[in-house]
Amino acid sequence: MPALGVLVLIAQIACAVHVVRTGRPYFWIYIVVFVPLVGMAAYFFAEILPGLLGSRAARHAATGVANVLDPGRNLRDALRRVEMTPTVQNKAALAEAYLAAQRIDDAISLYREVLTGIHATDPGLMLALARALFAKGEAAETQAVLERLRAANPGYHSPEGHLLYARSLEQQGKMQEALGEYAALIAYYPGQEARCRYACLLRDGGRLTEARRMFEEVCKLIEYGPRHQYREQREWYEFAKRQLTA
Repeated sequence: MPALGVLVLIAQIACAVHVVRTGRPYFWIYIVVFVPLVGMAAYFFAEILPGLLGSRAARHAATGVANVLDPGRNLRDALRRVEMTPTVQNKAALAEAYLAAQRIDDAISLYREVLTGIHATDPGLMLALARALFAKGEAAETQAVLERLRAANPGYHSPEGHLLYARSLEQQGKMQEALGEYAALIAYYPGQEARCRYACLLRDGGRLTEARRMFEEVCKLIEYGPRHQYREQREWYEFAKRQLTA
């Protein structure tokens, strides 16, 4: 057997032993065996490198690789953490994992569970519940939760929450109220999503000149801004371009 083949075999065995000894998911063994080089590289970056480096960037890269190979991993990990330590923080992380997995009712139920006692008016949890409700299509209840959030936390400011509030009004057909919220929001919202949604609402209301001007502004802000802004806002740039040529 060629020397390279022997080395690959030894590396496969080492990976398999590491999987068993460290309690990693056994699907890694199949990946390492049937796709040797790619599988071992993926295992190294997803499972071994983060422990060696301990850096946020390494953990982020590893999480991305692991999620592609095992989409349900985040949810299983979150469930395991709640079983071991059922804290509010762990339950909120599980609810977020439910939402990412499109188990929206489970997410809503868990958010409601943690929004009790001293956490009943926690702004982060209330905003998360509003996001889950909106994902389910419950625009009126989304609005109600966000209004309770604002009443209970007058000093709390969230561009994401403000955008969600404007969208909940729009979804209910409360167009004038939504226009007012979008108009206030675009003054400080990071990125161009709010401007694009505002422009769409203007267009749908027959205010075509204003809508076109807003779409042009979106394109100019992204074209003349930093390069990273184009990468981050490419979706909305292309959306605005399409509206201008429609």
